[in-house]
Amino acid sequence: MVKKLIIAFVVYSIILLFVGRQLSFLPQIKLGSDKSNAQDIRKKVLEKFLKEEKGSYSVYYKDLKTGQEFGVNENKVLTGGSLNKLLIISYLYNLARDNKINLDDKITIQKKDIRDYGTGSLRYTGAGKSYALKTLTQLALEQSDNTAAYVLSIKLGEDKIQEYGKRLGLESTNMANNKTTARDMGKILELIYSRKITSDPLTREFLDFMKDTDFEDRLVRDIPSQVSVYHKAADATNMVHDVGIIDPSTTLGASGTSFILAILTSDIENGEEAKKTIGKIAKFIYDRGQ
Repeated sequence: MVKKLIIAFVVYSIILLFVGRQLSFLPQIKLGSDKSNAQDIRKKVLEKFLKEEKGSYSVYYKDLKTGQEFGVNENKVLTGGSLNKLLIISYLYNLARDNKINLDDKITIQKKDIRDYGTGSLRYTGAGKSYALKTLTQLALEQSDNTAAYVLSIKLGEDKIQEYGKRLGLESTNMANNKTTARDMGKILELIYSRKITSDPLTREFLDFMKDTDFEDRLVRDIPSQVSVYHKAADATNMVHDVGIIDPSTTLGASGTSFILAILTSDIENGEEAKKTIGKIAKFIYDRGQ
């Protein structure tokens, strides 16, 4: 018996070593029908794979049907970059649901509002033009427009946005310091998707702004094109992030379970390689859910 266990362990280790660098091969390996056991093995394979990657990865996963979840460094506090836009807009849409704010109200961009860095088109459009809150939301999510997010946060009040995040249970998210965790991002994504942030029509609008963005080079890159992916990408110094909901249930011809996947990184030397790695992880998780 001991000899058989040793042989089994050696074979299993060899398999992991062989496929650890090629996550795309893993979906072909059937791990059995026990969901909990499959999750454990999936986590172990990811941990092994990520140890061999350059930089540090924080991953949080949750199956939206079964509620099963796992993480790798999911509570590590990191600079969030543009991930904070999810909380800003969640608060805005929560207020809109309760008729405390009108998304058709407009803000006129002032010269002092222009965030002349990063992504987005408003920095080039310049001051003097007025935009509806809904339009600013769309720009903040689709383009990750920093000026749009800035004027929204000023209108709403950063302290009130932070307070709202605490009420949502985002224990490690700090607007002032721009810090968050993969778990916190997973939590807010679940709240958005489950219609606990805003009304059903506004949720659909919110999610639509998170689909087909200017940043389809991470979570989305290796997922089949017919699958809906609602996500928010972000970058910071030596960091590449993407967090989202991968939802086959809304797309004709797609199959599988909808799930949340939040991937944050740090100490990244090559951003393009990190984006590819995020894509491999997403594909691996997606394929194992089929």
